[in-house]
Amino acid sequence: MARNVGNLAERGEDPNTQLLLISHEIRETESDLNIARTRQRLSNVSLVLGPVLLVVLFELFWFLRGHRNLMLAIYIPGGLLAVSFAIASAKLKMTPGGPPVEGPLVQRMGFLEFHPRRSESELELQLARLRDNRKVIAGAAETSIKVRRIAYRDEAYDDINNFREESARYRRVNNILQSILIIGSLAATAAASITGEIPDVRWATVAITFTVGIASGFMGYFKYKERSFYLQQTADTIESERETVEVGVGRYAREEDENVRLALFVEEVHRLKSEQKKRQQNLEQPPDSHSSQE
Repeated sequence: MARNVGNLAERGEDPNTQLLLISHEIRETESDLNIARTRQRLSNVSLVLGPVLLVVLFELFWFLRGHRNLMLAIYIPGGLLAVSFAIASAKLKMTPGGPPVEGPLVQRMGFLEFHPRRSESELELQLARLRDNRKVIAGAAETSIKVRRIAYRDEAYDDINNFREESARYRRVNNILQSILIIGSLAATAAASITGEIPDVRWATVAITFTVGIASGFMGYFKYKERSFYLQQTADTIESERETVEVGVGRYAREEDENVRLALFVEEVHRLKSEQKKRQQNLEQPPDSHSSQE
């Protein structure tokens, strides 16, 4: 992990260099914190999916009795998948936190050995401390407004990536739910058509219909498609604005002063990000709130 920022001033480094170093360490800590949170979410998902899959396999047993080949085709991969979820959940729960800490230290749990990891709370505390230190250093650096605008322009690339990653995540969720709707609707129709010949299938029809209803409700309430669309739109607009100011075309071609072009760019990107936050807030409101405001 990066160096101790508290010793930067003692080493005689100028404030601008300190600002660059602490900004880099903040990004490293944010990355480690994201890893810790992702591992926490995966451990919870694995902990839930394992028992749910076992319950599904148990319920299917009563419908598949007498169909040996079909049971083997379902239970062998299903059982292996349930065991995999259990192992993944146990490993993630026993070793929470971010990436392994570099060094010879080893954490022992019975006959197992792991490299220690910093917990999510420790990373959050370190990140808060680094941001406080950065405020102090930034005040001492007295960086010119032009340098800050150039840094803001360069950081726009990170904003674009963040918006696109978040958009891709919402799009994946929407595609999964949409697939459940399509496949579930067809499966429910097919199961309902053979209920007269195989009465036990009616329970499968109920389960499929219930799943389709849940997927439809989640799509309508959380608006994954709209969230993905607006995030992608904002990312594309910021990227277009960044390319325009770099090559000096469009409205930036009319300004010969670099400071004026940077000021216009910062103002436009700030406006786009503010509009995205407002759209996000509107999407997070329940449908009743929208109708009452109208």
